[in-house]
Amino acid sequence: MILTAWIDVAIGLTLVYLGASLFVTIINEYIAQTFNLRGKQLCESLKTLIDDGAVKNLLMKSPAFKPFFDGAPGKAPSYVDPDVLARLLIGGLAATSHAGDTVKQASEAIDQLPASDLKTQLQALVRTAGSAHDALVSTVSDWVNRSLSMLGEGYKRNLQKISFGIGLTVAISFNIDTIALTEHLYRDKDAREAAVALGVQIAEKTSPEAFKNCMELTPQQRKDEASCIPLMGLVDTVQGRNASLGKLPIGWPIPELQGHAAASASPPSAISWIIRVVGWILTALALSLGAPFWFDLLNKLVSVRYGMRKPDAKGAAEGK
Repeated sequence: MILTAWIDVAIGLTLVYLGASLFVTIINEYIAQTFNLRGKQLCESLKTLIDDGAVKNLLMKSPAFKPFFDGAPGKAPSYVDPDVLARLLIGGLAATSHAGDTVKQASEAIDQLPASDLKTQLQALVRTAGSAHDALVSTVSDWVNRSLSMLGEGYKRNLQKISFGIGLTVAISFNIDTIALTEHLYRDKDAREAAVALGVQIAEKTSPEAFKNCMELTPQQRKDEASCIPLMGLVDTVQGRNASLGKLPIGWPIPELQGHAAASASPPSAISWIIRVVGWILTALALSLGAPFWFDLLNKLVSVRYGMRKPDAKGAAEGK
């Protein structure tokens, strides 16, 4: 019974974290789009990758890549097709050499480039790709994709820092205190059952594929996508504390609505405030892990709680 109660507590916490992290994701996306953070990071990554001036000039002839090298990163796109970049790179280098086999032309042009990291990498790729043009394109494309992914790790770390800051703001704004939530869920059976029922409902109505698709959509597209409705409803539930999560200690109490006893209660002690701040920080750390982490954990916890067969939401609420 104690183990079951703690699993239910974990489901309740995961549900709150999922809804709040989805809200953080929406804010994150707005900030990233407004300041074109991904485009700026991609611009810096490409400049690091293409460290040869002549090759940059070749790529600038393409309208798709000119924004990355013309000194206006704020206008740069947020995505690059590695295959297109590889074809432009090989084709542009081959065009600068004497007529003949494309791979041989590209190899000769690469050998004539001044010393740089790009030259060293391309020479190694040409040696390993063989003599087929498509094989060389594929090899260069894979290298571009891996290199941009590694160079983009800084963007992911910065985004996680932003997520923590937004998560802390959300935790304080909505008073989402992990310590208070854990204690309340463990002590209040009705609150646990309501949270578990909602968790089962989310797990049943949203498949991993549907969740992944929803995360790739824009905020406006999510509102119009039927498969995203349960997730967006969870965001509203955490914000508004409707009947599903209404029993949880989320949000700031309004004395006028709590009656004379609440209004005249003694203010929290210094220790209480310290514990609350720690609870907010724990919530912010949890939200920085991202919605995909909490959605995956919710499904696992529901499976553990009810075995391989997931009950319907009504059965879960009744404790069956």
